[in-house]
Amino acid sequence: MSTLYLDHLLNPQSIALVGASEREGSPGLLLATNLVSGGYTGTLYFVNPRYSQILGQNCHSSVKKLPESPELVILICPERIIRSTLSQCAQRGVRVAVVMAAVEEPNRLHQYAQEIGIRILGPFCAGLIRPPLNLNATYSAQSANPGSIALVTQSASMAAAVLDWAQVSGVGFSALLSSGSENDISLSDILDLLAEDHHTRAIIVYVDRIRKARGFMSAISAAARIKPVVLMKSTQESARYCDVMTRTGQVLSADSVFQSAMNRAGVVRIRTFSNLFEAAKMLSSQSRTKGKRLAILSNGAAPAMLACERLMSKHFSLPGLSSSLHGSIATALKSIDRSAGKKNLASEYRGDWSQVNPIVLRNTRELNRQYQSVAELLQHSGEFDCVLVIHVPDSRNDPLDVANAISNIKTSPIPLLTCWMGDISVSSSREFFAKQHIATFRTPEAAVDGFDFLHRYYTSQQQLLQLPNPASRRTRSDLGAVRALVAEAIDSGIRILGPVKTRQMLSLMEIDVMPAIRATSLPEALMAANSIGYPVAMKLVSPNLMFKSSVGGARLDIKDERSLQAAYKEIHDQFKTHRPSAQNRGVLIEAMYQSTNHRELAIKVHQDPTFGPVISLGLGGEYTTVSQPKISQLPPLNQFLIEELIGHDEIRTYLGAYRHSPAVGTSALALVLRRVSELITEVPDIHSIDINPLAVSDEGAVALSGLIVLEKRPVQYSYQHLAIHPYPWKWVRSVTLKNDLPVILRPIRPTDARSIQSLVQNMSAESRYFRFMHAIKDLTPLMVAQFTKLDYDRQIAFVAELNIDSEFTKTTGNDASTDTNVGAGNITNTVTDKDKATGTNTNTNTNTATATATASGTGTGTGTGTGTGTNVDVRADANTAAENSTTADKEAIPNKQILGVSRYSKTTGRNAGEFAVSVADQWQSHGIGSTLMKMLIEHAKAEGLDSLFGDVLRVNTAMQKLMQSLGFTVQSHPDEPELLLYTLELNKD
Repeated sequence: MSTLYLDHLLNPQSIALVGASEREGSPGLLLATNLVSGGYTGTLYFVNPRYSQILGQNCHSSVKKLPESPELVILICPERIIRSTLSQCAQRGVRVAVVMAAVEEPNRLHQYAQEIGIRILGPFCAGLIRPPLNLNATYSAQSANPGSIALVTQSASMAAAVLDWAQVSGVGFSALLSSGSENDISLSDILDLLAEDHHTRAIIVYVDRIRKARGFMSAISAAARIKPVVLMKSTQESARYCDVMTRTGQVLSADSVFQSAMNRAGVVRIRTFSNLFEAAKMLSSQSRTKGKRLAILSNGAAPAMLACERLMSKHFSLPGLSSSLHGSIATALKSIDRSAGKKNLASEYRGDWSQVNPIVLRNTRELNRQYQSVAELLQHSGEFDCVLVIHVPDSRNDPLDVANAISNIKTSPIPLLTCWMGDISVSSSREFFAKQHIATFRTPEAAVDGFDFLHRYYTSQQQLLQLPNPASRRTRSDLGAVRALVAEAIDSGIRILGPVKTRQMLSLMEIDVMPAIRATSLPEALMAANSIGYPVAMKLVSPNLMFKSSVGGARLDIKDERSLQAAYKEIHDQFKTHRPSAQNRGVLIEAMYQSTNHRELAIKVHQDPTFGPVISLGLGGEYTTVSQPKISQLPPLNQFLIEELIGHDEIRTYLGAYRHSPAVGTSALALVLRRVSELITEVPDIHSIDINPLAVSDEGAVALSGLIVLEKRPVQYSYQHLAIHPYPWKWVRSVTLKNDLPVILRPIRPTDARSIQSLVQNMSAESRYFRFMHAIKDLTPLMVAQFTKLDYDRQIAFVAELNIDSEFTKTTGNDASTDTNVGAGNITNTVTDKDKATGTNTNTNTNTATATATASGTGTGTGTGTGTGTNVDVRADANTAAENSTTADKEAIPNKQILGVSRYSKTTGRNAGEFAVSVADQWQSHGIGSTLMKMLIEHAKAEGLDSLFGDVLRVNTAMQKLMQSLGFTVQSHPDEPELLLYTLELNKD
């Protein structure tokens, strides 16, 4: 989201405090005192018509009487004058205000502020602290020490508690902000600001509630892509709730779903206050692990065992030592013993240590050398992902000497954690580690928690990097039939699909079901059974019945006609007894599932009140009531996320070998999960799904029973029912531009980072200045992440990608190493959109653009066009290796040359988007700039935006010509005289 003008919230060079006072005990005096005593580095103005001076400083009667326009206004005045004060602020050009006063109608205040162009933090806001500016705009006399951790909280009391605790603990901050009622500036906006703040290396978030899941997920995942984000949330909403349309009554708690959402966002969630800052400090230290293999090195067995117990409690296993590493450690310790004067060592002597992990050093002589040698071997062995060094002080060794030895270890690819137990005797060692930027902890348990933070951060970052896909090409043709079936049912007033329609829908989504026939009489039931073949199952059909088992409405493994007749009578008699007024629509006769080795699982979709649809996987059949569905993911899913579900301990164990039953394969289960994800992603009118049991075997997966509940949803924009927007494949196009240049136009992907970096690196200094409006040689990692990791909801970026394998590039000799600059050109061919993706296997002529998916790796497709473009589905079948690969695998997939990029970000407070465009100078004669801008315009119209706007330097005449050719209007920039403001009104009748 655009943070236009919100930077004044974090970095104001001038502040006006409206409502400043000298009245004892008043909020105005508290704030004025804190602002003055804190030593705010900017210009401070007091506003109150009752005073000429406050705290020895001039006080002004109104905002309009101030000698200059302040960048930030803080209002602590009575509600009756807030509106008039905001009006004066708008007249003076103020864009941001903090309303700390209580307001009875905050929504009306927000509406008014929006009309006059002012962003508001608050009301009911506890203020903000910005240590780099010595700014304390809170009611607390305690300010914060400077540091690199930012805190944003929805709770004013939590902010006060954290501030008090931090003073004692020596924790420093880059910023502290209270979000207040969030009627305008939201938690999401603040996260956007902190993500861009160079003073902040880690962000702590405390939340009580989430107002808009899509915006929150977008902002927090964008921030987590750039720097570590640690979150704490109260569990007041974590009580179990029940969807009345869930057959088993076994649904996820809201807290469990929230945890799944945070995992998907790349956020480390902390549940205890004591761990909050430890996690933030650990993650801001830049230590990173890529696995769960921990080596423990100690000079005491008991501390090592404490660490082991903590490790096991977090479901980690302690890896052993290879014979090679064991030998290296033994040799090193034996050598140290010999050099220390230990004589007559037998050839089989292996050193005085535990011989296993945890490695306990028992010899106190030359302890510092022992620590250094063993720790170095562990770090460079390749067998571990992190090393924890624990030291217990004793009178024969100086803890600081051991600390120095540890710090002398050569640079290692894995983190090193330390725990110097004790207090007074090891305080200097802890200070030494802090100066060396080596993570240190007071207890073994806390150190293991630190390792857990690192591992959770790594796993959450893996989920964050996943590209959320909509339906695959293979099922897209079936979605029309599914939507028609859903629409027909809703139009008929049907909310719960019957067994026949449910099976039909599952079949359309390529989910196998058992053959079944509905029968309304005993003769029909006998005919159906004879047609299907014994054994069969019989299930009662009634629109009033959710749970067949509650009335004995199902019979399994019916082997002959006599048994079927008895079952038919029993089912109907019990139904009449228990539900005499309910409708009886017969029975369903279905083939009895038979397998020598299978497992029964349950796949469910339910609606979370905050995050929308949630997919869960659990044990099914007779195990449903004893196994809670704790395992969940937010759709859409890809193979990596599906494997995360299937790989959960409970599911993995259940599917594994047990006694005489061999393990069952998971490929069919993975495919069903993908189909369910596609169904709930593409058909928003599906409220919930319950497939239980799903029989999984090596032969496949079969839905033995299912229930689908519908609910009509008003649709204002695409995928609005989801918390996570899928990758917008429908905006992928093959285009042939001027001079027969074939390109693929597509939304940007996170794995385009290298190509975008290359694009900017090869720009001329002038082109970089035109694009970024200041001197820049390279993109920082933060900028690369901001440019490539989008949510496709609040912002969109399109790239023009050259197909290196095309006939054009073969004949002209162009390749990815060509120098690039920023420019703009005129387009000669119009890009047209088509509703359906097309693809062929061969090129028909030299003007055909062949697109190969790169970063997501999802296959190839082709589309033809001469002067026009078509939507191209560049994906292959769902289970492609590259799309499902790890981060390291994806980095190995080469990106094609990006010739240009355009983007816009939606702005808060107005239904508009701020655009930017960059094009390689070498390709400016091909119309890429115009094509990319037209893509932006078309997308903005589809999103229902009112306008697009952007800044252009007055000296950038080429861009001005492009803007004029596209119909943009121009005016002088209101704040920057060297800029022009271009605007295009959209969706005009």
